[in-house]
Amino acid sequence: MSGLDEVGEAQREVGKALDRARAGDDRELAAKVRELGEQFVRMLTGAMRMTRFHDTRNMAFEAPLRDLERSLAALRDLLGMVQVIMVEDQVYVNDQRLRLDERVEPGDNFAALWLRHEVGGLNLHATLTMDQWRKIVVGAMADPVGAQPRAALQAAFEAAGMSALELLPVFRFRMKDERRRIDQNVGAVMHRAAGVVDGLWEGLASGRAANPLPVRKMINEMVDLPAQSEEEGLARARFDKSTHALSRHSSQVAMLAVLIGRELGLPDTTLADLGVTACYHDLGYATDEDGYPPPFSRHGSAAVRSLLAQRGFHEARIHRMLACLEHHRPFNAPGGASLFARIIHIADDFETLTRYRSGGPIMSPPTALARMYAARGTEYDPELLQLFVNRVGRYPPGSVLELDDGRWVLVLSGVRAPELFEQPFTEIVRLADGTEPLFPLQVDLADEGTVRRVVE
Repeated sequence: MSGLDEVGEAQREVGKALDRARAGDDRELAAKVRELGEQFVRMLTGAMRMTRFHDTRNMAFEAPLRDLERSLAALRDLLGMVQVIMVEDQVYVNDQRLRLDERVEPGDNFAALWLRHEVGGLNLHATLTMDQWRKIVVGAMADPVGAQPRAALQAAFEAAGMSALELLPVFRFRMKDERRRIDQNVGAVMHRAAGVVDGLWEGLASGRAANPLPVRKMINEMVDLPAQSEEEGLARARFDKSTHALSRHSSQVAMLAVLIGRELGLPDTTLADLGVTACYHDLGYATDEDGYPPPFSRHGSAAVRSLLAQRGFHEARIHRMLACLEHHRPFNAPGGASLFARIIHIADDFETLTRYRSGGPIMSPPTALARMYAARGTEYDPELLQLFVNRVGRYPPGSVLELDDGRWVLVLSGVRAPELFEQPFTEIVRLADGTEPLFPLQVDLADEGTVRRVVE
């Protein structure tokens, strides 16, 4: 096959995967993908576990490996490229969540077996033979190698002629140009985030199992935002009323938590866990007590009961339960609180004070920040709060300022350099004559303009 033929074939495969495997609008196809996907994952899991008792050359392996070969062929006929993703204790085939009732120890399910090699997913670009599957199950069940076990396992598979199997890192799956698209559409990311959280809450309120994949993907988009886009998104979302208030609040808290976690130096995978946990922090309000949401005093324990009722178990659920219980706990309370809870406490209170607040008027971001800073060491972790202040500055993103010439500006940036702590990048929202500008006009307070007052 020539190079052009290979490119054409690859394009056709990707086209089939993108056009058909999403299956969101085709319930019949979605059901078929789920049925075949469940068969495939169960067969592969069973073959992997069998290596503990039998050599793969044993005749006992013939039927399972033959079934694996046929199962993948059926999926590829339907989808083109097949993608298997493991998110926490759940498994997806081309974005279709599988219903796997694996009654095994938490460390022995399909996801956990691959996680030993730091593998979070599989891309299957071609049909594999029985002999190739034999090598795959042996390699997957071998002990992890070196500091980068996924890379080592991938190299071993490719050396054995199995380049059609691509091992994906944990939770990090995205298209090549996705970062560039996110940079250009930060508003769309924030709006989509609120919609994803709204879907999560609706599902939990209906008693359905939580689906972490859309939330995880959305948080990965947030984690990938550069600092300037992240801050601009926070600024503009403060005035967005197009989505449900509680969902909007949770998605905003998630972005603020990621911002604080980034200042703390947390790695991207931990930032993603933190962001997902922040999305869940108020899920107690999605539960029901005699036909009504629980009161503030019990929404944390209600959230924990909801999480405990979900099938399966994963370490991330512990983080979420602790955050739900502890995110309103004062810093100086006996026993303290987990790191995620202390971060979410700051993010939650700042967002509540500056935009969504049922008990009183909305505060300006500078006023809210000053109020919170006065409670450092008692209500809030002083080191985490200082990191937050260092990032957002005297006039946090979303602040509206009146300049000395009468113009009003919206703050779009945080602190770009220590010497610019009080001089953010802004956009004019009202001209000196009281009219709105006809097109976006931006003002860098490092170059021009003096703040007369904060518009409350």
